[in-house]
Amino acid sequence: MLSKSLSLARLRTPVQQRVLQLHTARPLLFKASSPRALFGDEVPNPATVPQPAANRLKGSYHWMNERAVSIISLPLLATAFIYGSNPINDMLMGVVLPVQVYMSFEQVLTDYFHARRWPVVSRVLKYSLVAITGLAMFGAWRINTTDVGLTNYCSRLWNANKKKKQDDEQ
Repeated sequence: MLSKSLSLARLRTPVQQRVLQLHTARPLLFKASSPRALFGDEVPNPATVPQPAANRLKGSYHWMNERAVSIISLPLLATAFIYGSNPINDMLMGVVLPVQVYMSFEQVLTDYFHARRWPVVSRVLKYSLVAITGLAMFGAWRINTTDVGLTNYCSRLWNANKKKKQDDEQ
């Protein structure tokens, strides 16, 4: 069987053998060859690709800040569920929760709309995210200062359907 496959390989022309090598994963995985030989001029030179500047805030500190904001939000939510409305807790939630959502969505934008591939879309989405986060913080501040507070506001929203049914029955 092995001699039969070797004889078939000899019958192919060198061009056909090269085409067969390009259409399999074997040369890519196990054979050291230059990317230019495999893909032509489509592969950019790594020296010409602009690299982002090193920034510790965007690296390890960013991950640590995300974890810290997540850990801070747990006792705030637990306090709101256990003790109910408290002005200090409501103000802290009005800052911490939008920041946590901002950091999460920023990672989504970084992963799916990278600035090198989508320069305009990435910039527009990041500025939109900053604006929406600012509006959310402003809305939380307005609810906390001129209305009943975030905890009571969420409680009213949660029980609005029950209250409507009770009013309809009466």
